[in-house]
Amino acid sequence: MANEVNPMVGLELLPVFYTPKMVSNINCFSPSSGKPARVVGSWQRLGLPIKIFDPTPVTAAEFKLVHRPGYVDKVLACEVKNGFGNRMPEVAETLPYTTGAMLSAAREAIRNHKVAVAPCSGFHHAHFVSAKGYCTFNGLMVTAFVLKAEGWVTRVGILDFDMHYGDGTDELIKRHQAASWI
Repeated sequence: MANEVNPMVGLELLPVFYTPKMVSNINCFSPSSGKPARVVGSWQRLGLPIKIFDPTPVTAAEFKLVHRPGYVDKVLACEVKNGFGNRMPEVAETLPYTTGAMLSAAREAIRNHKVAVAPCSGFHHAHFVSAKGYCTFNGLMVTAFVLKAEGWVTRVGILDFDMHYGDGTDELIKRHQAASWI
């Protein structure tokens, strides 16, 4: 990716990893399933200097670096409840893309030595073998483990600025303590 410049404002374009495949328009109390589309739409309406890139979806094998393999398979096959408390294929189909956006943005930020954005949350409530609080898979931990496996990083720190405790991330860190690079 070249460092492109927005000719209207003279600013370098911020790489944003987004695809409509990240969005599920399910009827739910939480707005999380549709939030990426609303965020990107608002940035575009404001004329912010962004360039949209399709994220590479995360594979089941990459989810399994962090989560119990049987759990991953069952969620993706809609055999157990996802973070929204349902088994809807519309939700399962988004999961590789939401975490994929986070991973793609992290790869790009490392590559360009600056920044990149994924308009999704980190899914910090997802545990090793269960979904919780609208979080099915822990994208923070999956991103960290994949970057390590690919040789992009040797150590990872996770800063979670959410208003409440990332219990899933904490549980996964404790579970994977043998990975001393976390």
